[in-house]
Amino acid sequence: MKKQDELNLKFYKKIGPFNEIGYILDSSNALGEYKKLNFIQVLPKIVIIDLINTINLIQNNQPYDLDFLNSAEEFSVFDVVFSSPYFSIDGYQTIHLNDFKILLQEWLSFRNL
Repeated sequence: MKKQDELNLKFYKKIGPFNEIGYILDSSNALGEYKKLNFIQVLPKIVIIDLINTINLIQNNQPYDLDFLNSAEEFSVFDVVFSSPYFSIDGYQTIHLNDFKILLQEWLSFRNL
């Protein structure tokens, strides 16, 4: 089972008025704190890749840029932190880092279709 299905998240593509493709991560049916994961849809691919790489560093007990989440403009409207082994949003331990990494990989794959 895909992580998105397990968390009750839906991925959609839509065509905009100028034939541009938009990507939507619908978390409206997710339970609890998983609803907050819809912020992923606004992240550029490079930020998603950097996020996955940072999670890998954290999981391997390697040094990582502690200011990564503060330096990325896309995170400025969200209160997000790594609180190993969780990723926290708005002060809530929202998702385990391993599950978050899998979800980000699924989202990235979806956007690359």
